Amino acid sequence: MISFKSKFTILFLFLFIPLCLHGKQFDYKASVNAPIDIAAMFVEYNREKSTYVAKGKVDLREGARILNADYVLFDEKTQDIFAEGNVVFQDEGDRIECQKLQLNLISKKGKIDGGKIYLQKGNFHVTGEEIEKVGEAQYTIKKGEFTTCGWEDPAWKFSAQEVDVTVEGYAKTKSTKFYIKDVPVFYLPWGIFPVKTERQSGLLMPGFAVSSRNGMLINTSYFWAISKDKDATFFLDYLGDRGIKPGAEFRYAPREDMKGVWDYSIISDRQYDGTRWQLRGQHEQVLMQNMALKANLRFISDDDYLKDFGTTIAERSETLIKSTAFLEVPAKKSLLTAEMANFRNLLSDDNNRSTFQYYPHASFFTEYIPFLEGKFYTDFVTDYTSFYRDKGDTVSRMGIEPRLRVPYSWNGINFLVNGTLMETAYLINRSNGSSNDMEHRNTFRIEGDANVQFMRYYYTDLLNLGEMHSVVKPVVKYNFIPNTSFTDLPNIDPYDRLYQTNTITYSLNHYLNSTSEGWQRELSLFEISQTYGLSGGLRPSELYKGSGGRFSDIDTRLTVYPTTNLSYTNEAQINTGGEGLKTIRNGFSYAKPNIYNMNLSHNYTADLNNEVFLDLGGIYKYFQGRYQIRYTFKDSEWIETLYQLRYMPGCWGTTLTLMQSKRPNDTVIRISFDLAGITTK
Repeated sequence: MISFKSKFTILFLFLFIPLCLHGKQFDYKASVNAPIDIAAMFVEYNREKSTYVAKGKVDLREGARILNADYVLFDEKTQDIFAEGNVVFQDEGDRIECQKLQLNLISKKGKIDGGKIYLQKGNFHVTGEEIEKVGEAQYTIKKGEFTTCGWEDPAWKFSAQEVDVTVEGYAKTKSTKFYIKDVPVFYLPWGIFPVKTERQSGLLMPGFAVSSRNGMLINTSYFWAISKDKDATFFLDYLGDRGIKPGAEFRYAPREDMKGVWDYSIISDRQYDGTRWQLRGQHEQVLMQNMALKANLRFISDDDYLKDFGTTIAERSETLIKSTAFLEVPAKKSLLTAEMANFRNLLSDDNNRSTFQYYPHASFFTEYIPFLEGKFYTDFVTDYTSFYRDKGDTVSRMGIEPRLRVPYSWNGINFLVNGTLMETAYLINRSNGSSNDMEHRNTFRIEGDANVQFMRYYYTDLLNLGEMHSVVKPVVKYNFIPNTSFTDLPNIDPYDRLYQTNTITYSLNHYLNSTSEGWQRELSLFEISQTYGLSGGLRPSELYKGSGGRFSDIDTRLTVYPTTNLSYTNEAQINTGGEGLKTIRNGFSYAKPNIYNMNLSHNYTADLNNEVFLDLGGIYKYFQGRYQIRYTFKDSEWIETLYQLRYMPGCWGTTLTLMQSKRPNDTVIRISFDLAGITTK
């Protein structure tokens, strides 16, 4: 072996790397003065011609880069390099194979004959009878093919008579064919594909479906990578029985404290005989002095839009849409918030004219401020809302609530007493043209809380739980609000109806946590509570659930997490006056990663709904399956079902989905395709 340092570098070894759809560029300057080791059966230097010749099993190495060939010639004057015979270049997992390679290190132009290129990132395989480098980052390929399925018998591939590639730009093709196995599926007289290492602009894979409600469905879209912090997607959907539905989505995140997403779609609906549209947007931003602005907006053209175009049963069953713009201004030990809220009642029979809007809603509250050496605490809350609507009286309401807190502990028992003054003023603008009215409410609220905690630590090897921490916490609470008249007050929300309250609430809580290998997690939580009316039957209140008798409904909550992949939750409301179970919500979840998962939920509300939802998913080799069903016991019928099968052998995939819904009645069969590295990110 002959080893030596040289002025020339092996730039030619990796200048041809970025030749395919996920092309990448390297910093060539870093390798200019790198030492080169050459091993060959014969190495010769001609001083007169300033040329190096290496023959027979040539092995040229520069750092992690390796070039193998039968013959290598380098001209030191012209900076031309020529390699021939079983040429193989490897660089950090990337690989070039060809019969001949020619390159000028000054112009960075050259040619590869009979070449194959593999890029590990994206698993791209590119071949061409002739690959020519015609510029700094531009190439032409004659009779080229590319795929992500490997060299031997690829499941799919693109072929083109001519390919013009600009790295970090696009690949423009002529006479392009797409093959599945060796069978041509479609032909494009010309095509354009992104050649970028980051997000790529380009057409996304279309989706096809058949709907019993909307006819043939074709979803097409174009993704535009505007910049590193902005992108947009343009949609053009075809609904056979309704029309063409264009739309756009714009996303941005120029800073960590500023981000958002907005989308808009419109359709001239043949079934509706009119133009229908939807605008949605979310925006979050931190302004000066830590002020936070948040907006969550949604506007639709008509009350039936979500029923017809909603993508989930929750959307299709929606009865109220809320749009908000929210400003949060923090200050020393206080917070000011301001909100504009628009509500659209989809069940309104007067075009939403009598629905109250919050134009605006503002609140200010302070932290608990200690005084008298921390024996007492005080805080202050004020709230203002202007309830506006087009039809009916409008109302402005302002509430002021200063509060005094006295905490105390004795022999392990914790006591807390709160006293709150509740001052509320109303300005009522009469819709009949009469003079405005001023109304006032003055009341107070006294709260008492007593609790004690019983704690125990122990250790167990069961399920590798380790150290266990158990806390049992019984709590007793007292609430008192005097009898206050609200005869002349408007009735907008529960805050306007503060009934006389004289109650005691008792609850028992248990919390169980474990610590294993420094990691703490919750194992279970159990809470149960009930309220008793000391002065007679309970009046409606947000302090408890259920009213009418002296005893409220029993409110329970249970969560269990025995392992990290198994959980159960239960919430129930039980009436003790003879009605029995009023509401119950159960949830069960179990997952074995990369094998199967199951989610089961049950929701029951007396005289309203009794539904169960099952979601099953599984993976077996190249197959992924999913089954979902929502069933109502109240009507003894299924509401929504989904069957989905996905086949993903490696470099491509297809998904077949059958969806059935009765809200509204619709059956959809959808098929979609994925080509690894082309249609997936």
